[in-house]
Amino acid sequence: MANIYDGMTKTAIKTLQDELKIQWTFTSNAIEGNTISLGETAFIIEQGLTVKGKSIAEHNEVLGHSRAIDIIYKFLDKNTLIKEDIFELHTAVQTNIVIDSESPIGKYKVVENGRYILLHDNKRKYYPYPNPLYIKYLMDIWFSEFEDISKQEISVEESILRYTRCHIGFTSIHPFFDGNGRLARLIANIYMLKNSYLPIIISNESRDIYIKLLSAYNLKASNLDNNSKEIIETNEEFQALYEFFKSEYKNSQTLLDEIKG
Repeated sequence: MANIYDGMTKTAIKTLQDELKIQWTFTSNAIEGNTISLGETAFIIEQGLTVKGKSIAEHNEVLGHSRAIDIIYKFLDKNTLIKEDIFELHTAVQTNIVIDSESPIGKYKVVENGRYILLHDNKRKYYPYPNPLYIKYLMDIWFSEFEDISKQEISVEESILRYTRCHIGFTSIHPFFDGNGRLARLIANIYMLKNSYLPIIISNESRDIYIKLLSAYNLKASNLDNNSKEIIETNEEFQALYEFFKSEYKNSQTLLDEIKG
């Protein structure tokens, strides 16, 4: 299998990876409502300085996500993903200073949570995430499929399919009180990077489409509990997300082409 970095110097590879980190951090945080721009994200990561008019919380989200990407690259030396690895990532992306017993960092959630989903008739429906009592059981099912992060000789399409399953499985369980989306977009990319592909970076312009596709899947899929045998349903909504992630892969490919060009 050809390496995407073939023909590139070490300097060019580092330039690409640095830019991927900036783009990945900016877009993933923007999806969650962070208002720091792409240029400001680059400034914070590269210079380690603050941007006037932006909150400390938003700055910390940039630095936290940047650290989490470094952790993801560290995981590439492993062949097995364990619970403590997930907790380490959660600690990186959660930058709250105040300790709250109902919002533990680096541990599974302890209180019920959910969100409102906008329906086609412009009404909103409350969607509850799985009860905290079921999280360990559901995550054990998740780990049974995704703990193996060893390199495999598979195509980019097969890697994106694995990304899709990992991402949807994790967000459906929603094991933490917060940070689940950022974690899903980080963890699922292990399978892209480990198999010598670029990470999937969801563009800021595609944010609304991404949220709508995830919401459509959530509304269609069965609720997860301690009787669930599977955590992922390969329905039409799943297929739509897979096709979406395939299309978003071009964002990283464009960066690679620019540097190679």
